[in-house]
Amino acid sequence: MLLLPLITVVVTFFVIKSGQKAGIIFIVGCIGIALTVFGLLFPEFCFYYTIAVTYLLADVSRMVETDLPIGIVIDGLIGVTFLSVLFKKFIKKESFWLHCNHPIVYAYLIYFLYATTEIFNPNASSVEFSIQIYRRYFTLQLFLYSAIQILSNMESINRFFKVFLSFALVAAAYGCYQEWVGYPRYELDYIYSNPLLVALFGLNNGDFRKFSLLSDPTAFGILMAVVSLICVVFLFYAKRKRMKVFLGITFILSLLSMGYSGTRTAYAIFTAGIVVYIMMTLTNPKTLMFAAVSFLGFLVLMFGPIYGNNTINRIRTTFQFSEDASYQVRDINRHNIQPYIYSHPFGGGIGSTGVLNMSENAGHPLAGFPTDSGLLRGALELGWVGLLIQCIVYFIVLQQAVKAYYNSRSRAVRPVLIACVLGLFAYILAHYTQLAIGPVPGAFLFYSLIAIIIRQRQIDNETENLTFSF
Repeated sequence: MLLLPLITVVVTFFVIKSGQKAGIIFIVGCIGIALTVFGLLFPEFCFYYTIAVTYLLADVSRMVETDLPIGIVIDGLIGVTFLSVLFKKFIKKESFWLHCNHPIVYAYLIYFLYATTEIFNPNASSVEFSIQIYRRYFTLQLFLYSAIQILSNMESINRFFKVFLSFALVAAAYGCYQEWVGYPRYELDYIYSNPLLVALFGLNNGDFRKFSLLSDPTAFGILMAVVSLICVVFLFYAKRKRMKVFLGITFILSLLSMGYSGTRTAYAIFTAGIVVYIMMTLTNPKTLMFAAVSFLGFLVLMFGPIYGNNTINRIRTTFQFSEDASYQVRDINRHNIQPYIYSHPFGGGIGSTGVLNMSENAGHPLAGFPTDSGLLRGALELGWVGLLIQCIVYFIVLQQAVKAYYNSRSRAVRPVLIACVLGLFAYILAHYTQLAIGPVPGAFLFYSLIAIIIRQRQIDNETENLTFSF
């Protein structure tokens, strides 16, 4: 206690001398270090702490007008979560491979080993840069492992959805605030600081797409689409009035934010997800009514006499592929780059594409190529061999998710499983047109849904006679 006044004086002096931005970074860093040390002792806390940080880091970076090492921070927190899980397993004397004997785990293990060999791809610009990009491949596998161990029962799974949907609700509400009230000054300064951001975020009417607390409108829109699908499922099965109100508010704000993000991929995957839900639950009378209302709403949205709303107009262009200029440009790019894919079965190396990596790939044939699609990026960087492995992995994920849903006999688990099916389907579909599986916090949701599918058999046995308690 005697040291606290002295520390306060030192911190105050540091802030005065270094400026407000450095002071904010210093204070946030101290709090972050303390929470990280605490997280080492409690894996589940560290798990949610990592997710929460990913919702905040991008906006904090914009606020202090400094390029924070977001990637390093996130990877470090994932590593701390993994070490915390290992420490807990060591205390309990559990096997490292416990709960991992599953086809999805083995599929990802093969993909991970293949990506590891790509570090030494002779077509890559340098081994050092390949390792730098490979780091995210590695840490996401650590997160998947941690999620498998942490989401071990229905209580922890329900807690995960409540926490994640609460974070999503805050992000959705802020996205609506950006649309209804406008951007804060620091966010406008961030957009105008780079002509590429102006072009990427801009709309035809001079307004900007909304990105809320996340890094960009695309990641935000896709996340809101998946959250909306999860809310739709849970609203059908929720029993408690308070939970229905929470899910209803989250659904409405997420759906609006999805529209405000201006992400056509998000509109498409939400629509496709609704279709899949109707097909998988067609025997339910409520589904038939929902299908009729959804179809009518879609017709009104597409052909109704509404012409002055920019969001609705952008949604309509999603389903008019022949009239979408950006879609045509991407299609031309895909055709032009196909010869390179055919002649390079192992690709051009990890991180060899993209505008952001141009300086590190100077002179590389793929330098600056706008992949847009996650699958196209995989084909270019990992080769058509890597693309084939990637597609097989996604097929196994979806096949095991659908199988888990139809094999489940627990009334408490089935709503969760169909929500997982829709979320995974939406992300994998979005990966065809965008780099959907990778940016956080969406990647954390994707791998957590996979973890729930992997633990389905065990959870099913524990909750066979229980009802959905969300």
